[in-house]
Order: sequence, then C-alpha cells, then structure tokens
Amino acid sequence: MKVSNQCAELSKSKVTFCPATTHILNVGSNTQNDINLNFFRNIILIFVIICFTNCASRNEYGIVRPNKIRFSNKNCEDEKVFEKIDTSVIYLTEYKWPEKNGIHYNGYKFYSDNKVAFFIDIKIDSGDALNPKKAQMGFYSTCSEINNIQIAYHHVQSGIFKSKKEFEIISDTLIVKTLKSPQASYGIEKYYKRKLTTNELIYKPDW
Repeated sequence: MKVSNQCAELSKSKVTFCPATTHILNVGSNTQNDINLNFFRNIILIFVIICFTNCASRNEYGIVRPNKIRFSNKNCEDEKVFEKIDTSVIYLTEYKWPEKNGIHYNGYKFYSDNKVAFFIDIKIDSGDALNPKKAQMGFYSTCSEINNIQIAYHHVQSGIFKSKKEFEIISDTLIVKTLKSPQASYGIEKYYKRKLTTNELIYKPDW
C-alpha cells in the first residue's frame, strides 16, 4: 500500500500522521461505537419481548390475572349445571406445613358463569380468606361427559400456562384429577365439602 506524502511524513525518528489519517482512525472508532449501540438496543428489544410474553398481569394481591389467555371451556352452557354444582359451598383439603403454625387449606370454590377459584394455603378462619381475588382464576365445564377445570398459573420459566384437570363430585367429595403436562405431574386429590355462611358468600370473582 502506497501512502502519499500528504498523509505521512517519514523520518528516522518519527512518523507524523496528517489529518487524513486521523480521520480514518475516527471512522473506525465510530464504527465500533455503532456496533456497541446496536448490541445494547438488541438486548433491550429481547428483554421487552420476553417481558410481554412472560410477564403476567396481577391484581392487588399479586395473583395472576392474564388478560389474553384463552379458556376453551368457559363458554359451556349447561341448563342443569346447578344440579351438578353447588355454588354455596367450598371444597377443602387440609395441610399442615412444618414451618407454619396452625392448619392451612387448599380448596375449590365454584361460581356461576362457569368460574372457579382455586385457593392455595389459606387459613379458613380469617375474615376475607375466601375472597376470590386471593385465588388462582379458572373456569369449569360440565357440558361434556367428563367435567373439566382449567386454572391459570404463572411459572418463572414457562410464563403463563393452564393446568388442565378433570373432576367429579360424589356425595360431599370433590375428586380432582390433574392431567400430566410439561408443567404439572399426574395426580388425584380429594376435597371435602364445607357449607358457607351468608357473609362468606358475598365475594365475586374479579375475572
């Protein structure tokens, strides 16, 4: 490569670069800055996309309330639904946690319009324990041969997903079968009916 005398003055002791050479160096520096800027822009864009995909809407109690999730069973119109479902009760199963005092419960509460709430780790004797705003939201269907429930959850890795379950009510017992999925293992649980007072029936679902 041949360099003009206008671009460099050569001597035994030094090389002096002219403004043209300095300009070339500045162009290289600016190119690197552009690359760095584009890299950070791409990182921010990826973060925003992940957030919109996985970040869940939550209510004032921090419980997931996804706006766009589709419940395939929410439009069930069963004229005999209230012959099958008692909306004046809650079905509970009892848990004792080693690190917590007292008895805690998980439970299902059915409402009209095919809505169901799944309560996790509640103390049944507290004033607003059965406020459905504190429960996982879901829908149930009695329109097919097998009754089913879909509950919305949020997982750190997979984002929002629906846990699919089948259920039947035999006498005072609710039997719930959780179907196997990438987020849940197969299992069967039993919940037992408890009649609710008038004050406990004042709450309405927020979904």
